[in-house]
Amino acid sequence: MKKRVKAVLTDSGPNILSTAVISEIYRLTLEREGKVVAEMRCASLAKDFKLVDVDKDIAIQAAIIKHKHGLPFADSLVASTAKVLGVPCYTDDPHFHGVDGVTVRWFL
Repeated sequence: MKKRVKAVLTDSGPNILSTAVISEIYRLTLEREGKVVAEMRCASLAKDFKLVDVDKDIAIQAAIIKHKHGLPFADSLVASTAKVLGVPCYTDDPHFHGVDGVTVRWFL
């Protein structure tokens, strides 16, 4: 599954990844597989994707999305990054559906 997700993302372009996603992936991997795997996974993603930090526009848009749609804050950051940059949001999480200005592409 992880290889398939990475293939979808790297083949789709533009290869952009929010640093909020890096944080979430690191946290989840740390809990499930430990620090060594978390470090390797995030290093690999950082090599394959252009990382986008949260700037003022993304932060404000995330607050609006969280307020309007009730998404968890990290997901609001991901959605706002896609919206501000005008790129699709690749996900397998249904709560991104219906966020104004965010084009969702499904992994599954």
